[in-house]
Amino acid sequence: MNLPRDQVRALSPQCKGFSVILSDMCPLVSGITTKDAALSAELGLQALDLAVGGPGRDSDKNRSLDEEGLLQPGGHLVIKLLESEDTQEISRICKPLFRKASWLRPKATRSSSREIYLICQGLRS
Repeated sequence: MNLPRDQVRALSPQCKGFSVILSDMCPLVSGITTKDAALSAELGLQALDLAVGGPGRDSDKNRSLDEEGLLQPGGHLVIKLLESEDTQEISRICKPLFRKASWLRPKATRSSSREIYLICQGLRS
């Protein structure tokens, strides 16, 4: 499903965006570690873009509603990723955008699993 962001925003309370966005997306795992990690990172970046908009989100105030992020200022974003060297890059991108960005590996996660969660709190306006 590919809905324009303004239509998704219209589903939010008072059409002002969402206070929390949770991305539990994961690619179909092929067993090729580098490929799986790269696909996971791409999905994570897509979730980030959906939440906050493109990389220059503050530099262009004339963007349409379909180019802006869906996360309200002060909102939180959770992204599931497969741990790799790419995960640190995603964290580096998120840190200036949020008050806090930290990693979580739930206790229930199998020791052989590479799944981790990037918890981003307090989107800066």
